[in-house]
Amino acid sequence: MGRPEDPGIWDRAADLGGCAVAVLPDAAGWLADLLTARPGGPAGPGSTGRVVGVLGAVGGAGTSTLACWLADRAAHEDRPAVLVDADRAGCGIDVLLGLEDQDGLRWPDLLRIAGTVHAEQLWPAMARTGQLRWLSWDRSPPDGAPAPYAAVLEALRRAAALVVVDLGRAGPGTADTAALCDEVLVLTPRTVRGVLAARWAAGLLMGATARLVPAGLNVADVDDALAAATTGLPVAGSLRFHGAVPEASETGRLLEAGRSRRLARDVAGLLEAVGATP
Repeated sequence: MGRPEDPGIWDRAADLGGCAVAVLPDAAGWLADLLTARPGGPAGPGSTGRVVGVLGAVGGAGTSTLACWLADRAAHEDRPAVLVDADRAGCGIDVLLGLEDQDGLRWPDLLRIAGTVHAEQLWPAMARTGQLRWLSWDRSPPDGAPAPYAAVLEALRRAAALVVVDLGRAGPGTADTAALCDEVLVLTPRTVRGVLAARWAAGLLMGATARLVPAGLNVADVDDALAAATTGLPVAGSLRFHGAVPEASETGRLLEAGRSRRLARDVAGLLEAVGATP
């Protein structure tokens, strides 16, 4: 599977013994048929993973960054983990990872899917870096077709121990996708505006299990107790500020930055809080 601009796709197919080649996006219909289970078809893997969403109270809170670090931490603990980009307007979490040229499925390749998805077909077709698999949007203009979030997340739940969903900034359109998660972490800066926005975001979640993650510098004397009392959400843990992260996110070193000792402790604590530890 590859793109028309990939000159090596046919050579790789020959090396694998003449396997079928799907050139996207032209083969999207064929791919949808391959991934979609027919009535009475085989079930996916028997495991049931945990789906954790990350929702930003405001733009620029670091939602995608935290989602990347949570999935990467789990993958480095030798657990099957996948990062799912559910922020359609974000132009692709693959850019944040510095992996936009890497082969693998993107959401536009899956828009024709209807029905149950074969986890055992989907899992090996996904893009990956090290042990971490990921599914990103891309830079193509939106065509209005709904993304099959429910079917794909259910398949990934059967294939992975942890599915981390980047829900993007809170808005009316995020509630339905958030409802597919077992738990949602609402990320907010430690500012008055951020905490008030987190309270509004909590109201959008329609009873979904959610916890608060205050992040960054405490420039407005907003401690965890005040944030919890204002939003009505328990605090799962905090994410401290690290001055190297903005540059790392622009240079393809975001995952490396998240593995630093200070940040790794914060991320590990959040995974433990949501019950996503071994």
